[in-house]
This record gives sequence, C-alpha cells and structure tokens, in this order.
Amino acid sequence: MKSIITLFIGILTFTLNAQTNEEETIEFSRIGELSDEQLNSSGAKKLIFITEEKEAEKMAELDIKSGNPFLLLTGGIAPTIIATDPEFEKEYGIYFYEFGCSGPENDIIIAYNKIVFEHLNSTKGKTWIKEVRDDVVGFKEWKRNYKRKN
Repeated sequence: MKSIITLFIGILTFTLNAQTNEEETIEFSRIGELSDEQLNSSGAKKLIFITEEKEAEKMAELDIKSGNPFLLLTGGIAPTIIATDPEFEKEYGIYFYEFGCSGPENDIIIAYNKIVFEHLNSTKGKTWIKEVRDDVVGFKEWKRNYKRKN
C-alpha cells in the first residue's frame, strides 16, 4: 500500500511540476485542448453506459463528425504516457483516451475504435498504422484483418 501511495504522490508531483514550470512545458496529450463540455459530451465519456456495440459505433461516428474522435486505451492506476502521443494526435486529428482500472466492456471499446480506425484509414492513408500505439484496444486484431483484406 505504501508503494502505491508513493507512486501516486510521485506522479501527482511530476504532473504539477510539468504544469507549473514556466520555462518548460511538457505536453502529454491534446485532450487538455478540449473544453469540459466537449469532453463530457463525447462518446468516449458515454461509453461506460453503452451495452450494445452498434451504440458504441454510433458514438464514434458522432465524435468523428464533431471533429473530436478518440482512440481508446485501457490501463491501471497510472496512465501510460508515450512521448510521441501528442505528435500523433496532432498529425492525425485524434485524442487518446485512457480508461483507468474500470471502463466499458472490451467489446464496446473495440467497436468504437474500429470506426475510428476506418476513419483514419480513409482520411489519412496507411501511414498511421505504422505510427499508432500498439496498445490501442482492438488495434492488433483490426490490423490483422486489414492485412488479410488487402
């Protein structure tokens, strides 16, 4: 328990230092660019209440239409941060959204992400496939199926 508290305090301190240091700004994700209203009305936030894959797909389509699509991740106590995330998000016009220890069912997340994968493929070409995080839920399976089709 002590190590978990120490880890949490360390992450919190690092985050606060990164946010308050005027000389250097560390950007972990573009998600901070969204207003509370945009984030709270997004499909990513609403997925926890979704039980059908078709509903999750509709949420993804609405997020794409509003210009705020997400690629969804699952995690644990602390988010996994990759240094290239902000560049990827900017280049491909998406936001990474990581659910913590609890989140929607895996099938719901996969259904949402599948729509976003198809959107990226149709609007950005194939280069995103080599650059996206491997831990995006459902990506490896989608990629295998994509390779079989093409």
